[in-house]
Amino acid sequence: MSSALLKDQLDIHCGGIDHINVHHTNEIAQSEAATGKNFFNYWLHGAFLNIAGGKKMAKSEDNFLTLDNALSKKGINPLAYRFAALQVHYRKPMEYSEEGMLRAQDGLLSLYKQVASLGEEIGKISPEFRNEFISAIDDDLNMPKAMAVVASVLKSKLSPSDKLATILDFDKVLGLNLDLGAAVVSRHELTIDSLPENIRGLALARETARTSKDWSESDRLRNELESLGYAVEDTSAGQKIHSLV
Repeated sequence: MSSALLKDQLDIHCGGIDHINVHHTNEIAQSEAATGKNFFNYWLHGAFLNIAGGKKMAKSEDNFLTLDNALSKKGINPLAYRFAALQVHYRKPMEYSEEGMLRAQDGLLSLYKQVASLGEEIGKISPEFRNEFISAIDDDLNMPKAMAVVASVLKSKLSPSDKLATILDFDKVLGLNLDLGAAVVSRHELTIDSLPENIRGLALARETARTSKDWSESDRLRNELESLGYAVEDTSAGQKIHSLV
């Protein structure tokens, strides 16, 4: 089918590492015997996504993940999974846990806030940082390295408008919808009075724990809030609560 629609020689083939020994080897043998040409120029084989603790996903283990049961039903933004995946090279195994996804969601929201703080004026793309970003992508699709370039841009001495232009250019590859940063932050940041009663009680209890420097209780309450779909940010003006849904 690929030969009929895309002709004899193709550029990139993606697949899991479990396809190397049999499936992809058979594809090469059949196609190259038929055409006398290299079937693909590049093969990108992704490592496994494992459940926390090194377990493999399997329906028999009742731990088969879907967008619905791993993210949507838990109130986790699906883009948090993309954000987490960008932190791991595709050739390395990635581990899934609900706690890890909540941390990724916190990280994504933090990135949205940093982008939103740059304002709305879009300046010029930095050619130096753009070349650095492309170099990371060209280095065997090194997305963790590319994400490090994003952090470098935010910490750089570029003007806010040039930072915004550069990061939005990167987001054509990252696909994190960073242009919606301000809208996401505005939607997710909540006042204490607008919180549901049970969440407000936990938030006030955590503020009390912080004031009394009971850090272990403060961390416990933060984790409980996160498990219920709310992120906590400590600022000089007190804690801020963000909905993660």
